[in-house]
Amino acid sequence: MRTPSLLVVLALLLSVPAFADPPRIRFGIQTPNQGTTWDDLVATWKEADALGYDSAWVFDHFIPIFGDQEGPCLEGWTLLAALAAETNHLQVGALVTGNTYRNPALLAKMATTVDQVSHGRLALGIGAGWFERDHTAYGFTFGTPHERARKLGEALQVITKLWSEDHPTFQGKYYRLDHAPFAPRNVQKPHPPIIVGGQGKDWIIPLVARYADGWNAVSGVTPDGIRERRRIIEDECKRIGRTPCPSYVSVLLPLVAITNVPLAGPVVRFGARAVVKKEVAQSILADSPDAIRDRIRTYVDAGATEIILSLRPPFDRELMRRFAQEIMPSFKAPPR
Repeated sequence: MRTPSLLVVLALLLSVPAFADPPRIRFGIQTPNQGTTWDDLVATWKEADALGYDSAWVFDHFIPIFGDQEGPCLEGWTLLAALAAETNHLQVGALVTGNTYRNPALLAKMATTVDQVSHGRLALGIGAGWFERDHTAYGFTFGTPHERARKLGEALQVITKLWSEDHPTFQGKYYRLDHAPFAPRNVQKPHPPIIVGGQGKDWIIPLVARYADGWNAVSGVTPDGIRERRRIIEDECKRIGRTPCPSYVSVLLPLVAITNVPLAGPVVRFGARAVVKKEVAQSILADSPDAIRDRIRTYVDAGATEIILSLRPPFDRELMRRFAQEIMPSFKAPPR
């Protein structure tokens, strides 16, 4: 049998594609600002900053959205500005800002201020608004889902015009601008990333393709649901001729425990159905490290590029540390 020449061997080796590094998955935390204190929040964010998390997020509600609605709840955007000043590396934002609570020109100024405070670390998470009690308690107009989606679409136009045009004018059904000055400009160029949160396939998801830089899948959206909505985003990008199409997808997953107790996860998820929707209960992480890694991979395989852990106050920083040490390294691309 003839031995292949060195040149033939080299040719064969070069024809075999090299294995690509796995994509680097980002990890963040969300700390709901209900039932907590400033001291607990700032300590948690500082630790997340030191542990190498990529992002940290507050929520945007005025009363608690779970548990006792008479309990304490800090305002999200003033809190965000303070937390931005106390951290150094984290991308910061609100998941998600309720568009119905503020005029979009005001929100654009607030967001730019936080971008300045954080030296360019803000991401604007924004959605149509969903928690009706916030609205009825404080006199905000709630409206139908379609009305809220139309308002969000107009608000995104207003914000992007203020962030990208010189003295823009705009006349919509809900909002308007009149040769509006806007200074200072954002630290980030062309502007902070805009992340639209929500799951409505007809009215909300298409807005990601039209105006946003990414999509946040709220708790309860399954991996199959992520695939379906990513296709909607891609189809809308093709329809309007936008390229490149937004590829950032973050998923909000409640982290309750890391434990090797058999069946802990299924028991926790079943019990959670008594207080949250079944879809949200099914997204809870309360498993062994291997099982949590496997569950996260199903979201990554569906197209998620960032996993955001929703924590519950008082915040368990030891749990956050364990996740950083035992889970996150499996999803970091190896050094070249």
